[in-house]
Amino acid sequence: MGYHTDAYRKVVDELARRREDALHMAEVHKGEFYALAPEAKEIDAALSTTASRIFEAAMSGVEVEAKVAAIRRENEELIAARGDLLLSHGLPRNYTDPHYTCPHCQDTGFVMAEMCTCMREMLQLEHLRLGGVANADTQTFETFSLDYYGDTPETFALMKRNLEMAKQMADTFAPGKENLLLMGGTGLGKTHLSTAIARRVIEQGYTVVYETVQTVFSDFEYDHFRNSYSAERGRAQKYLDADLLILDDLGTEFSTQFTLSCLYQLVNTRLLRGLSTVISTNLNEQELIDRYDSRLTSRFLGNYRILSFRGRDIRIQKLRER
Repeated sequence: MGYHTDAYRKVVDELARRREDALHMAEVHKGEFYALAPEAKEIDAALSTTASRIFEAAMSGVEVEAKVAAIRRENEELIAARGDLLLSHGLPRNYTDPHYTCPHCQDTGFVMAEMCTCMREMLQLEHLRLGGVANADTQTFETFSLDYYGDTPETFALMKRNLEMAKQMADTFAPGKENLLLMGGTGLGKTHLSTAIARRVIEQGYTVVYETVQTVFSDFEYDHFRNSYSAERGRAQKYLDADLLILDDLGTEFSTQFTLSCLYQLVNTRLLRGLSTVISTNLNEQELIDRYDSRLTSRFLGNYRILSFRGRDIRIQKLRER
């Protein structure tokens, strides 16, 4: 586990940019304030000597506590006078302070050597982007509504079970522990649950790649025909390496001997390496058997937990609600 180097670098750069912007705007506001109230510059000059004055008092060894207390009182009076000056010019007391995006870590990403919540969330979102996960903010387990499956008690119970199975897989994820095959027509929530699984697994620090079969086969084809002496890492390698691969729209690809070979290599290699895969398809079990050879279907039906999706197209239901 751990954070991808590219994701970590991008988040660190973004935090540095935010901090730099906050400090720059503070200096701009300070210049505006000095123009309105020149005496504020003298106050800030006096405040800047606080640390050195306290150090001198401590080194004197004579009435240290009294001297430090006096310096602190003077400091408080200067700060109050500065705040009053800001207010007198119609500005808030914190106008010249840096306004960080995250006040807890001040856009450094760390609080007392511990990674800040803001940085952890940014890393998770960047991992989702790198993994090809779209709509991660809206398609979560919490937003998966069973209200759209209330046509029959059987459909509701089935979809409730699917939600529970998907959550269990994501919450207890370990590479190779479980594979899922989501089967059902369009608009029944397969993509929503796949995205929710991806987000939850990434939050635990695992690598996830989410892609359509068309793109996966396109990357395998690119690798097949590229210069064999190229130092470039194969595009398809990430599909073989990720802790979790989510393969969307199985069955929509143009079936050839090459795509069948790639699919077998992908499925079989990940099973042998003990890595998990979630596959979604509009095909039913019989259509899956008719389309793919026995080597593939035996692996799908023997090594994947099948979640069948039923109901009415949610997209159409939402359109009718408007």
